[in-house]
Amino acid sequence: MTDKIISLKNLAVSFDKREVLNNVTFEINQGDILAIIGPNGSGKTLLIKSILGLNPNYTGEIIWHSKPETSYVPQKMVFEKGFPLTVKEFFLFEIAREFSFWMPGKKLEEEIKKRLESVKIGHLINHRLGDLSGGELQRMFIARSLLENPKIIFFDEPAAGIDISTEETVYNLLYDLYQKMGLTMVLVSHELSVVYRFATKVVCLNKKIVCQGSPHEVLTPETLKDIYGHHVSGYKHSHNLEHDHIS
Repeated sequence: MTDKIISLKNLAVSFDKREVLNNVTFEINQGDILAIIGPNGSGKTLLIKSILGLNPNYTGEIIWHSKPETSYVPQKMVFEKGFPLTVKEFFLFEIAREFSFWMPGKKLEEEIKKRLESVKIGHLINHRLGDLSGGELQRMFIARSLLENPKIIFFDEPAAGIDISTEETVYNLLYDLYQKMGLTMVLVSHELSVVYRFATKVVCLNKKIVCQGSPHEVLTPETLKDIYGHHVSGYKHSHNLEHDHIS
């Protein structure tokens, strides 16, 4: 039997006193990789923030059946070239800001490096944020999300603003973490090829839920047209991330 984590029932989400979404009903189950797709302005980020309690402007029900440790990785931040804070200092600042535990300095640094090494950037611990590439920054934010040892992580366009080859690496990395840590993931993505290959379930939004279910079953040319309002070609990608090399 599948363990439910979150149920949404008849959710209506508003922004600036304007209803963006209505009649949204779906469930997030343990072990899901749930992709949320839809056109720009369709309320995908607002929906995630509502689930996490960061947006109070909704009606309907959001039911957490359990309270697992949860992390949220928002859309990518950009640091100016030469920004002086190092990766280690960023982590120390985040720990001081959000966590109330104390740990000896050497042990704390080991813990930070362990998280960085889990996303293949342990060697960047003393590098300045302004010197990191877009892909390296995104890996750092993913490492940051692991500090709480979460069971469910929400990603808002985890590969936004990075090149295609780096995007491939980021999604393979997420899938690797999903398998090794037994995570549940919820992600907003505009990349249909990623959704086909990566997600176990998809929720399609355009003012309401247009479709939901297995990407290979529900993402037809007809539903894609209903989602995006124009012709979009759908295809099934046979590539399997489980066999990808994680660089």
